[in-house]
Amino acid sequence: MTAQANTQCTAKYKLLTVMVSASLAFASMQPALAAIEIDETDFGPSYETMAVDTVVGKPLQLIAAVAGTAAYIVSLPFSLIGGNAEQAQQKLVVEPWNSMSRCLGCTVAEDNYYKSQVVDNNVVRIVVDQPSEIIINTNDYVVVRP
Repeated sequence: MTAQANTQCTAKYKLLTVMVSASLAFASMQPALAAIEIDETDFGPSYETMAVDTVVGKPLQLIAAVAGTAAYIVSLPFSLIGGNAEQAQQKLVVEPWNSMSRCLGCTVAEDNYYKSQVVDNNVVRIVVDQPSEIIINTNDYVVVRP
């Protein structure tokens, strides 16, 4: 009777191992299956995302920025003692206020795309071979985008 119970127990463990392995394999494949081509005609914020961002997102960002600034002021003596006042300022003041400048209804990726398209007076843009381009900042550095 014990041998039969061990066989059933071993079979259960094997089945459980196979199921866990299969679910881990499918979970690791999900990002590869989720990669799709972006439709440029439908890229950017929609009416709904702009409306929600106007009514909910931006007021919450403003509250977070004001609260972060207040928390920075309260924590300033402790962060000066700890030697990380610059990090506290970056996380509690600069980043919340910078998030307020994100375009209305945009995700972070969309906002970065739109900001990268802004023409700067110090930038010379040379299109080499579509979609590659070389951007030369006349101040210091060269950026090559493949």
